[in-house]
Amino acid sequence: MKKFKLFIGILSAIAILTACNSEDKYSFEEVKNSQIDHVHGLGYTNGGEEFVVATHYGLYQYGNDGWQEANSEKHDYMGFSAVREGFYASGHPEKGSKLKNPLGLIKSTDRGATLEQLAFYGEIDFHYLTAGYDSNAVYVFNETPTEKLKGGLNYSLDEGKTWTQATMNGLSTTYISNFAAHPSKEELLLVGSKEGIYISTDYGQNFSILNSNQMVTYVTLNEAAGYYTNFDNNKVHLKSFSLEKGSEKNIELPEEIMTDPIIFIALNPNNEKEIVIITNNLNIYQSKDQGLTWDNLAFNGKLTSNN
Repeated sequence: MKKFKLFIGILSAIAILTACNSEDKYSFEEVKNSQIDHVHGLGYTNGGEEFVVATHYGLYQYGNDGWQEANSEKHDYMGFSAVREGFYASGHPEKGSKLKNPLGLIKSTDRGATLEQLAFYGEIDFHYLTAGYDSNAVYVFNETPTEKLKGGLNYSLDEGKTWTQATMNGLSTTYISNFAAHPSKEELLLVGSKEGIYISTDYGQNFSILNSNQMVTYVTLNEAAGYYTNFDNNKVHLKSFSLEKGSEKNIELPEEIMTDPIIFIALNPNNEKEIVIITNNLNIYQSKDQGLTWDNLAFNGKLTSNN
């Protein structure tokens, strides 16, 4: 009996060591492929100071050590949304992966090392997805209706276990850039559109115009305010706005991207002055002083050197 217990103990130790070694294999390391394309998401994950770029070939991270690249799990992440615990996403597994295609709704709390399949695994690929940074309320726009999930806007407050369809009354547009969930108010949702920004305070059941600006290409929120970017008269604008007061402020942009529409904006949840933007031509800029100065981190998808 003692030998049997000892044998089981050894097996358990081996299993634990194997698990640790497996987890250690995934990390963000020196960039090998410095040319990125098909960016599908941007955000500050896991409550950290680094931001993550979700691409067609996995995740990239930028922080105090400059650019780093995930050395494995190079999935085609779609509908990427950063939250304090990690991120929610959808998309397609990398070539050779044992994961089902499409990924459905997934969540990672370890920066992409492991993916938890929450809902519609192997069934649906969500291109439009947003989640509350602290509330974890998840909104998806389903372009492929199924028996399990109706078409259009749906939301879940229990990480995909149950879903409610939103009627989207009052939202009339031919173009949606993105959906933006409020960090903590699970019922508050913004939509960037061709007609401007729409707002809903009842989980997307009813919408009204927050402001009227031509072609809003992206909108995002923090607790009391947000940022949006629009493109009119062949010029790019970036503005901050207050939800309560309705006031706006122009944010100065680098001259070289004034005709290059912004497609993603991320705000550091720990520093309201820190902003990251990605443009249509995959120019990436970061400001740590609310737009007074900008650092160029990528030019036409080519990541800047860490040296």
